Amino acid sequence: MAAELSIYVSASPEMDAECELLGQMLANMARSLRWKIKRTPAPHEFANPDLEALSESHFYLILLGSDITAPIGVEWRAAQEAGITTYAFRNVERVASPAAAVFAHSSAARWQAYHTPREFVQRFERALITRLLEGTPGYGLDLADVEQLIARQRVLEEADEGQPQEEERRGAGGGGVILAAGESEP
Repeated sequence: MAAELSIYVSASPEMDAECELLGQMLANMARSLRWKIKRTPAPHEFANPDLEALSESHFYLILLGSDITAPIGVEWRAAQEAGITTYAFRNVERVASPAAAVFAHSSAARWQAYHTPREFVQRFERALITRLLEGTPGYGLDLADVEQLIARQRVLEEADEGQPQEEERRGAGGGGVILAAGESEP
């Protein structure tokens, strides 16, 4: 029998790319895991947030871009009051509106910065896998799920190790002559 886990995502419509990648990542996380995802209602829906679904969720994720829109603040407060495991991510490439800046500061969240939707989903996947493994057996994962998550965690760690570190810049970034190895003059 598949374990069913739920996540509530507070995100404005500008965060659609992140939410799409999140859904794809969750769908591929472990074969027998089933995810139920609930998200902040879109402004055109004129709906209240589903606070009952939020309070029953295993995880709460807030994505902050250039602005915070209603009812994200209400969802944030409800998740904190319910004591739900929370992940807070902020896209630092987007200029924050005054409201978003005040919310980010006053929320006292441990915001994890990211630059691209793909970077967000990679960081979130690592954090979520770690939490799932630490919380087992409480999440109802079977041995096959745990083995898949451990294998995925290793892949992510190896990818981190294989990424080139930021190299010292030596002045050719604005233009220059590239020589073949071993040649000293053009």
